[in-house]
Amino acid sequence: MRNESAAILDIRSNEVVFLLGAKGVNGTFVIASSHTERYEGFSNGAFLDKQSLRKAVNDSVNAVRQNYGGTIETVHVGVPSAFITVITKGHTVSFSSKRRVSSADVEYLYESGWNELACGRRCIRRSAMYFSLGDNRKYFSVNELCGTATTSLQGGLCYYCVSDGFHDTLTAILNDLGIQEIKFIPSTQAQAVYLMSEKKREGYAFLLDIGFLTSSFSVIYGSGIVHEETFDFGVGTVLVELMEELGVDLATAEEILAASNISGGVVLGELQWMNDRGDLQFPVRLLNDIIKSSLDELCEQIDRFFEERYKDKKTSGLSVNPISMTGEGISLIKGCKEHISKRISRLTEIVVPDLPYFDKPAFSSRIALLNMAIADKEKQGWWRRIFNGFGGKKK
Repeated sequence: MRNESAAILDIRSNEVVFLLGAKGVNGTFVIASSHTERYEGFSNGAFLDKQSLRKAVNDSVNAVRQNYGGTIETVHVGVPSAFITVITKGHTVSFSSKRRVSSADVEYLYESGWNELACGRRCIRRSAMYFSLGDNRKYFSVNELCGTATTSLQGGLCYYCVSDGFHDTLTAILNDLGIQEIKFIPSTQAQAVYLMSEKKREGYAFLLDIGFLTSSFSVIYGSGIVHEETFDFGVGTVLVELMEELGVDLATAEEILAASNISGGVVLGELQWMNDRGDLQFPVRLLNDIIKSSLDELCEQIDRFFEERYKDKKTSGLSVNPISMTGEGISLIKGCKEHISKRISRLTEIVVPDLPYFDKPAFSSRIALLNMAIADKEKQGWWRRIFNGFGGKKK
């Protein structure tokens, strides 16, 4: 596969997406091929049926291979928050005399911080909430940091660790497909970096990703995740609630949800919903109440998240900064943005890729992963050119 392209396997809570993409012009991407397959999903941090997952990955990869016709040597796998543990650490390294910070110093900061943790977990990525120097100057970008003179370097560091179960399962599936080089990327961190501007991330920013079976809530600072939690709530939760309350089957529940919108005000009591066949009807007010009641479960968990972690914090950004929302649930539960905003008394906004056709919440994770994978490849290429320029090993 050409160096400027990347292969992405996006694992969502009820589907997997395999795609090949490359960088386009003006911040766009060119998708060479993409295929989506449903599977049983995951809940409570575990896959419900690994054979279902294996079949979905196999079918997706093979479909793209047939369309692409080239060799796929490396796959970047998006790891959902349910399988990620974020470890944060404030760490400082001191220099014997004042010197200009180099990329090697930043690398040493990360490495020595990780060695001090000695946690025995499998770290797949590192990022920083911020960097600061001996005179307390704060930086959010390594590019701005490097070249600055100081006697010490400090960082609010984040280490992203993947669960052994997820790592081993996906590695085995992809190895059996003949793919040996596998790189894991934390999905929510990729989304935070891609969907939110650097300026927004210089204070506390919030990302709510509503999926089909699970949702995640992340607190972002700089390029790092401060806190993150996964909730067993999604579109499927609402569908089950409709099925149980109304005594209907899954297909009817999906039809009801597709036609509903809970963003409006009071619904007239006599307004009725009727199915396509015309043999079943329910009051619209009842349907909206069921959907809202189900969505309240997520709102209560978000409230609890803030209460447990930030009730004693006085930072203004924690209360005034909007919650950025994305994921397939935004489109499938119409009006959920407005309901969540009212229910938890916080501003909300929908964030999506700024791309034609892909400007939908359901596409956020796959495009964010593609963006991060391509950025990683470019960074590795840059380092290789520098290394070779100084007499490094050449192929």
